[in-house]
Amino acid sequence: METSYDKDGSYLSRLADVFGDPTRRGVYRHLRTCETPQSASEVAAVFGLHRTVARAHLERLCEIGLVSTATRRRSGGGRPAKIYAVADARLEVMLPPRRYERLARLLLRLVHETIDPKTAVEKATSLGRALGEETAAEFDGGRSARLSPARVMDWLESSGYDATLSSNGGDASVIEIRNCVYRELSREYPDLVCAFDCSMLCGMLGCTDQQHVQTLALSAGDACCRHEFRL
Repeated sequence: METSYDKDGSYLSRLADVFGDPTRRGVYRHLRTCETPQSASEVAAVFGLHRTVARAHLERLCEIGLVSTATRRRSGGGRPAKIYAVADARLEVMLPPRRYERLARLLLRLVHETIDPKTAVEKATSLGRALGEETAAEFDGGRSARLSPARVMDWLESSGYDATLSSNGGDASVIEIRNCVYRELSREYPDLVCAFDCSMLCGMLGCTDQQHVQTLALSAGDACCRHEFRL
């Protein structure tokens, strides 16, 4: 996956223009929650728009690379319908470009090659929990060392994750993450990165490892990371 950097600020300007419209922001958020690509007519029905207006919003999102297109056959035949889905790409706007991911990859390689795997995972788990507790306190203005699931969702959104919060129908809160900010690194070093990320969430929520279970993982090829927390 390639990352494009905004060297002269032109892309940032276009991005601000596109997302300056609240309806367009809503359309983009809606596409992120859809399990299948959507046509302009389907988007129009959700937002109470004329089909041409919905299409105009979708095409603007395509112009900056956040949405991709394909076609879908109509059940009654005729011309295939154009459909839209969130592009499988990472948006990264940096002025000037930073190289933190490369440094992170080198440090993970160092840990992977020089430390016993079990010890490395234990260290990553401990570090993730400590960071989660610190982050919770900072995010809550120093008032608490733990956050509610809803407040964790606020933090995840502000940090670039694409996550949803629900219930398992019982006593557990379920957080599903479809875009992890460590996704590329987790594919290369899943044990270390996922241990760190899971423990960070536990630290933010103030729960023990026994109160958490992960049933799906992006690093394993699943559609999302699915976490259950019994608080």
